[in-house]
Amino acid sequence: MEDNLDSIHGNESSIIYKVIAGSFKTKENAEQRIVTLQSKGVESFIYTTTISDSIWYRVQAGAFSNRQNAEKTLDIVRKIGIKDAFILTESDLPSNDPTTAYTILGETTLTSEQMNQYINTLNPQAIELGAHYTAIGQDYGVRGDIAFAQAMHETNFLRFTGVVQPDQNNFAGIGAIGGEIQGDRFASPEEGVLAHIQHLFAYASTKPLPDKHPLVDSRFHLVKRGSAQTWVELNGKWAVPGDSYGQSILNLYERMLVATKTKNKSK
Repeated sequence: MEDNLDSIHGNESSIIYKVIAGSFKTKENAEQRIVTLQSKGVESFIYTTTISDSIWYRVQAGAFSNRQNAEKTLDIVRKIGIKDAFILTESDLPSNDPTTAYTILGETTLTSEQMNQYINTLNPQAIELGAHYTAIGQDYGVRGDIAFAQAMHETNFLRFTGVVQPDQNNFAGIGAIGGEIQGDRFASPEEGVLAHIQHLFAYASTKPLPDKHPLVDSRFHLVKRGSAQTWVELNGKWAVPGDSYGQSILNLYERMLVATKTKNKSK
């Protein structure tokens, strides 16, 4: 399972280092900067901030609990030709930050179509998994849309740039620890999603596994049942050290929500 810190920070860290790849007064200019970054393989997103009573559109290319990691990303951004990029140091989010309360069990908000449309904008060659995450998530009471965001995080938006390969249908990195150990292999995309949801259920609940599907998660019984009821509580468990793992997933999920709202407003 990949440990990626390009996310919101965790409560374990008092300081977060954001890589800001531009700050603009118009959203159009910020969107142009996003296009430039994505053409070079750098994921980024826009968020708004208020400075001296004016709204600014900032382009963020990563957030890290380790300054050295932030500086590496900053160097990549500047080599692209974005000389005005900088590191923004911020204190930890307040304890009532709503993202820390996102539970693994719960209702799915996004539709399967919305999930598929989101990944299609980033990877047009990606297979459609939204229906599996919606249906199987419902069977287990797991939030399928956030599980989908986790799969996108683990697979680099289904590009599979890590040790796990596409034909494994392993969207959660189950059993993958790097090197030659590529992790589990599943017979179909649906079975891979099923294993992912079952693994999340193991962490989030102490109840018996619902018997609607056969157990395909080989590591289900290795999980300490009920040890992670929120996504943030997966930190250090699903990915090691992974001190911002859950926040990485939630950051991506929030981007999915924003993209969906933006699309709906444009109709």
